[in-house]
Amino acid sequence: MSKKSAWAGAIVAAVGLTVGGIAVATAAEGPDGPPAAFAERHPGGPGGHGKPGRADREKLKDSTLVVGRVKSVESGKLTITKDDGSEVSLTTDGSTKLRGGDLAGLKADQRVTVRVKDGKALNVALAKAQARGTVKDVNGDNGDNATLVQVDGLQTPLDLSAVSEKPKNGDLVAVTGTVSDGKTVKVEKLRQLPK
Repeated sequence: MSKKSAWAGAIVAAVGLTVGGIAVATAAEGPDGPPAAFAERHPGGPGGHGKPGRADREKLKDSTLVVGRVKSVESGKLTITKDDGSEVSLTTDGSTKLRGGDLAGLKADQRVTVRVKDGKALNVALAKAQARGTVKDVNGDNGDNATLVQVDGLQTPLDLSAVSEKPKNGDLVAVTGTVSDGKTVKVEKLRQLPK
């Protein structure tokens, strides 16, 4: 190796360490520091997509999560039957958010996750069902009903009415949707898997 290429390598390494040191120092600044450049490079960072901002984090601090099925929805009140069979009544108001909709649109038996603080529902989300398996028994008008046989042998009824491309018997698929009656998955997304 020549002296010139050795010096060039050393300079590149020094510049790399300096730049790396600046990036680490910027990222290591606390939440009150200037993380704007870091957040711009990483969309999931402060104020980015998918993560709550500082005000939302404070609001969610000391909150709990309730998972279960909607028993009833009334003005200012949401009652959930938890997975252990117990019921919890939560207050709601104009600031209670339903991801992807309006609280009035909730129906009995829909599976939900609710972020709760001091007995008040802060955020409500319809729980998404996800499954993979082989399609069988495609029937109904336009092939809107089928059964999914999962790898473990569990058979799940599918409502395919919202899917434009219907699967055929024997297709291997991955589905995402909501559980409407406690057992049937109303499929929102269907992806064909390679056999």
